[in-house]
Amino acid sequence: MFKVRDYVVYPKYGVGKVIKKTSEKIGKKKEKKYYRIKFLNSPLTISVPIKKAEELGLRYPLSKYSLRKELKKMKNRVKITKTTLKTLDTFAREKLNSGTVEDAIKLINLLKSIAHKKEKENKNFSYSASQRLEIATNFLKSEIEHVLGPKAVSHYPLED
Repeated sequence: MFKVRDYVVYPKYGVGKVIKKTSEKIGKKKEKKYYRIKFLNSPLTISVPIKKAEELGLRYPLSKYSLRKELKKMKNRVKITKTTLKTLDTFAREKLNSGTVEDAIKLINLLKSIAHKKEKENKNFSYSASQRLEIATNFLKSEIEHVLGPKAVSHYPLED
């Protein structure tokens, strides 16, 4: 599916480059093939089983047109309910693990809405929610920088 030198997007981590394909045999198990991916602007490198790459959310970066279309959804208002707050952990985990721009934007919009609500109530925004917001924002930034260029990041309301 992917070739060496292809740029790919992996959930949570963002855009990386396939630097090589490897084969590994662990113990008596059958040899498995992996993509070795080096992430842009990060020392992180991971191996992804080739057979599970799609299932794990590995994909090509969006086109400029598709990314701009998705980014129009930034700053959509999100209604916060008790159910939203109760299911936040599950919702955030699902959105971070999907690896899609659409889900990252949904999560960012929700977490920013919660942060603003907490601020109005003079309450603290939780550390775990803050961490998830940072992960989703960095994930989205990596794709914007790769597809639209580093200067494009400032055109979108990622930071408040």
